Amino acid sequence: MGIRVFKLLELLCAASPEAIGKQELIETLWPESVVSEHSLARLISYVRHILGDDGDAQQVIKTYRGIGFCVPEVRPLYNQIDRLHPIRNRWLPFITKKFVVSLIGVVLIIGLITGYQYYQQQRLSKAIIRISLHQDNTYTAFTAQVKRRNELVEMVEQRLGIKRQQQYEKFFALYAKQFTQQEAFVCEQIRAITAAGLLNNNQAIVDEITATPGIVNVIPQSKQLQQHLTFWLNKYNSIFIKRRDMCLLYVGVEDGVPYPSGVDQEVKKWLLDR
Repeated sequence: MGIRVFKLLELLCAASPEAIGKQELIETLWPESVVSEHSLARLISYVRHILGDDGDAQQVIKTYRGIGFCVPEVRPLYNQIDRLHPIRNRWLPFITKKFVVSLIGVVLIIGLITGYQYYQQQRLSKAIIRISLHQDNTYTAFTAQVKRRNELVEMVEQRLGIKRQQQYEKFFALYAKQFTQQEAFVCEQIRAITAAGLLNNNQAIVDEITATPGIVNVIPQSKQLQQHLTFWLNKYNSIFIKRRDMCLLYVGVEDGVPYPSGVDQEVKKWLLDR
């Protein structure tokens, strides 16, 4: 509706105080389209809302039933103002309808820009709040998984009389075929945490950063976080779901995309500073 808002006000102010017929407005505002009076009614209602007016008060845009719409005289009571002022206002003769239309346009543009900036700021804040919640959920899931991971390592070490030397992924893959029924059950529990809690929250964080580019400007490490989690998701889809001997899935320094240290605190600090 953007450009039509200004065009409608320009037309009504230029014709003020006369009314402009509905059909004339429709043909001017939608020159290459076939629309009904409903479209015009929606535009009028929208412009009234922007100007703090409504269909009942009609303080700015008045409806002339059976005719159309008009804006009352846009040069209000200059003679009365002139008499009340001790010194004749030299600027009043230069205040024309064109000036008023331009002024309305400037005010509307400032209002729209301010409103858009507020909307973007609110959108950014809500996205970071959701990221923080997903980070908390990820931490809870990871903590639970670590307990199961350590439990499985201890079970395998004690049963086989060995000491883990490899990274966790490689260690479990190496002995997966030798798991007892109980060990295999614990491995499945660890996998379930990856496939549910970690996957869902990691994907949600990536989606939030992707959908709200402004996050990178206020949370500098969010870019590294996005890269880390994207690598994790790719590894999950290309390897983890295909290999049952992977009890868990880690991405870190050895992959060249470590989890950015302190990014969780960075997010919470930004929220607290708000």
